[in-house]
Amino acid sequence: MPPEPKVPTEGVVCLPVTKNIKCLRGVCNERLKYEVEYSLKKGTSENSYLLKGGNGKFTVLVDVPFKAFAEDFMSALSQEVAPTDLSHVIITHVGPNRIPTLKLLLVAALAGRPAERPLKIVVSNPAQAALQKGLADMLTDTCPIEWVKVKGAGEASIPITEAYSLTAMLTPTPRWPDHMCVVDPVSKVVFSGKLFSAHVAPGLLNSKAGTSAFDSGGWEAYGDHWRYFFDCMLAPMAPQAQSALDRLPATATPRASLDTPNQFFNALLTSWGAMVGEITRGSKAAAKASWQPQVASMFAYALAPQHGPVIRTSLSRLVVEYRKWTEEQVAALSRSNVVVMYASAYGNTAALAQAISRGLTKSGMGVSTVNLELTPLDEVVAAIKDADGFTIGSPTLGGHMPTPVQLALGSILRESKARELPCGVFGSFGWSGEAVDEMEAKLTDGGYGFAFKPIKVKFKPTATGFAFKPIKVKFNPTATDLSVCEQSGRDLAIQVKRKLKNREKGSTSSMAAVAANSSQLAMGRVVGSLCVVTSRDEEAVSAMLASWVSQASFDPPGITIAVKKDRGMETMLQPGNTFAVSMVPERLEKPIMKAMTQPFEPGADRLAKVAHKDSEVSGCPIIEGANAVLDCSVVSRMEAGDHWIVYGKVEAGKLNSEELTAVHHRKVGNHY
Repeated sequence: MPPEPKVPTEGVVCLPVTKNIKCLRGVCNERLKYEVEYSLKKGTSENSYLLKGGNGKFTVLVDVPFKAFAEDFMSALSQEVAPTDLSHVIITHVGPNRIPTLKLLLVAALAGRPAERPLKIVVSNPAQAALQKGLADMLTDTCPIEWVKVKGAGEASIPITEAYSLTAMLTPTPRWPDHMCVVDPVSKVVFSGKLFSAHVAPGLLNSKAGTSAFDSGGWEAYGDHWRYFFDCMLAPMAPQAQSALDRLPATATPRASLDTPNQFFNALLTSWGAMVGEITRGSKAAAKASWQPQVASMFAYALAPQHGPVIRTSLSRLVVEYRKWTEEQVAALSRSNVVVMYASAYGNTAALAQAISRGLTKSGMGVSTVNLELTPLDEVVAAIKDADGFTIGSPTLGGHMPTPVQLALGSILRESKARELPCGVFGSFGWSGEAVDEMEAKLTDGGYGFAFKPIKVKFKPTATGFAFKPIKVKFNPTATDLSVCEQSGRDLAIQVKRKLKNREKGSTSSMAAVAANSSQLAMGRVVGSLCVVTSRDEEAVSAMLASWVSQASFDPPGITIAVKKDRGMETMLQPGNTFAVSMVPERLEKPIMKAMTQPFEPGADRLAKVAHKDSEVSGCPIIEGANAVLDCSVVSRMEAGDHWIVYGKVEAGKLNSEELTAVHHRKVGNHY
């Protein structure tokens, strides 16, 4: 296998958080990995934290970064503290790509260390199992390491010195079963691990952000990034995310009278509402009076996640929004429930599950994520019985599915209700990928209906095929591969919605089910120009037919496009990205409509039957024969019900002919 390409990074810097805490931040200005949560292409930051322990020295380390930062991290760490002086290493979450960094750290930290002064590694049970496996080549009986395990559902004390302790709480999810959060009660900083993270290089937003550990620019700068990380990583496991929030005093230790998470968050929302109400009535002084006492008694100083800025400016709003987003996803589960189950040997199948889940949640589906390696079989069966659809993923190990997947698949095949559910299969492999083939064959023989073609993930570069063959994805995957996964999730959502709609029609009169109200009939008379909107993300190209396009500003010239949330193209229309709009003349209306309204397989070329070329300005495809073309850059987005309103600045435009633009007429406003 060829060596892995080196990821370009900007090094590791040390930034103060408090007088007792420093942030060691590794920065990458490019897409660090081809996983769905990195798709905004604003880089990322990998945060570790140094805390003062005994004797006023920095002796406690929280987390180690991704392996691409390993050497720079060790250099920056050594400038702050001799690795041999470290007393504790606390791991809130560890993945395979962090093990090489930890190995470098341990080589330096254990050198010459006496047995009576062991390095204490604070972990959850799953993290210890993963580390003992990953570090097996260097762990011996005489190795001066002491494992400190955090157990139980409540709070656990981590003694650092006789007079100073930290508090740890287990906050596991299916994707991060080892996850925990740590609170420093002295500085009131919450080390939140993956929670409240964002994949963004702060220096790309503004120069000040690059020299500060904190969220300079506040919600305006980081809000979209926090939301995107949540949507990709936590929305598909909302019940577990809600449980984690309930365990975590996410905005500091509550007052004595607010000693439960629900009381705390209710007080938080009440005080926030009181402040907003006073501002609305024009009384800023009253707003400050209603809010400030609560801040002093309830709020942490900061949230310190593994990725993105340390959160202080936007702390209160982010916690409120997290609660809101989580509740919305839990509510979605009450309306529809698609079970995404998988086992993952090296994290690759889990990454694929995350991308498929993203396509489902974008389509409004509730998602239940089930890690088959950790979930008892009776809970898997219960999940299937409650499902409206499912997909199952597996690595190929020794030419077969691992045992947890075999057992789960057997239970599915024995469950009669499951045969009625739309489904899909996916998986990863290094050589031949028999596991995906086995799952497909067994479900096909059992009479199951597939919502998308089997997705097979290959570890080393191969050609990627679509059409009517199984979709093979190479790891590291490409932007096209991620788009295929999201579209597959969307296709599964469409099948589930169709099934639920048929069930609803069966319980009501057909007339009531299809009739449009007078407002929808009136909205149908709102017309729009027929356009083809295209965008590009590296080699991935997406296109859609659009009529909800409108001029939005004179100076600078700008337009808006309404994009449905479940559109595959939505991910590409993020601030900073480019797109092109080709206006369709009347003479091309029918052929363009025919070519672009047909069903497409995930990853299929939507412009295969439309003559086009790449724009010299944006690089996005433009339609041959278009009477006008606009090249635009996305400036901002606004959430609007089941659509996003995308505002784009027009960077260039060209009028090709005086032909009239086709107008899209509708009879009713409840569909396109």
